[in-house]
Amino acid sequence: MSWQIQTPSVRFAYTAALFVICCSWVSISPPQASAQLAPQTLAPQTDSLVVTITSPDSGSTVAGTIPVRTSNAHFKKFAVVGVQIKLDGVNLGAEVTASPWTVSWDTTLVANGNHTLTALARDGAGNTATSAAVSVTVNNLVPDTTPPTVTMTAPAAGSSVAGTLSVSASATDNVGVVGVQFKLDGVNLGSELTSAPYAISWNTTVSANGSHSVTAVARDAAGNSAISAAVSVTVNNPVSDTTSPTVAMTAPDAGSSVTGTVTVSAGATDNVGVVGVQFKLDGVNLGPEMTATPYAVSWNTTVSANGSHSVTAVARDAAGNTATATARTVTVNNPASDTTPPTVSITAPAAGSMVSGTTTV
Repeated sequence: MSWQIQTPSVRFAYTAALFVICCSWVSISPPQASAQLAPQTLAPQTDSLVVTITSPDSGSTVAGTIPVRTSNAHFKKFAVVGVQIKLDGVNLGAEVTASPWTVSWDTTLVANGNHTLTALARDGAGNTATSAAVSVTVNNLVPDTTPPTVTMTAPAAGSSVAGTLSVSASATDNVGVVGVQFKLDGVNLGSELTSAPYAISWNTTVSANGSHSVTAVARDAAGNSAISAAVSVTVNNPVSDTTSPTVAMTAPDAGSSVTGTVTVSAGATDNVGVVGVQFKLDGVNLGPEMTATPYAVSWNTTVSANGSHSVTAVARDAAGNTATATARTVTVNNPASDTTPPTVSITAPAAGSMVSGTTTV
């Protein structure tokens, strides 16, 4: 190598530069003159990377799904290549490798209470930096999965019931009962009750006599429901009497001729009991109603016109059912009553004549 130095100032500058290079070469060379120089590497830039969580705010209360955002700064050569968000020290999702440095956090997946968020940023040289911790309070609405409790309070299990009675239940819930529906043999009994007291009237007369099951279903606003233990009762209403009595005339004989005072009679029966028989003459009551056997009444035919007449009987029971006997036709034939006075006249002696001695009148 040859140097072409033209002026003292230039020559001095080259000499100084050569001196610095030689000194550097000597200071980094190993003792062996034949050793090869190792390639130089870049020192980590540990003071250059900064990461900050910008959302959510520290001390805030969060719920649902929210974004966790960071801002990253690098003041030297290498750019940020990844940011890992951590929740309570555990990775929250995968590392974010591109701007915007944001990850979604579903807060419903963690317990309500205090939690800590941090961000770990790294650059292309492998430098890393951790943000200041951000503390937040998770406060999600806790789902209500607890069903109500419900118990029948009336009627008593195993009881015999009749007429109209009260069916009632008690119900409670950890949040609140919004409705109680009573059921009879699995079918809704009335409408749902939306407030206490939970009670409804049951007209047992519209149910068949025998065993029946009563329950109550309680529900809360979250849709949880519970059914009470069934209460079995026996309906025992009096059987409604819809059967009419039977009644038949026994006297007088149909088609007979009657005079004077005669007996009018009938026979009557009922599945429960006859309470009265009313005889009728030509559709009009003949005497009072007979309330006990024998069912008979006297008929003075002389107060009826001679000729054809109809007699019948109407029987009734305690339920108000009635029946009318087949009518019998008879002929009243009483002797005609003589109400005409005789006529009489004097034939002798003649009117205005003079009589003496013995005279025929």
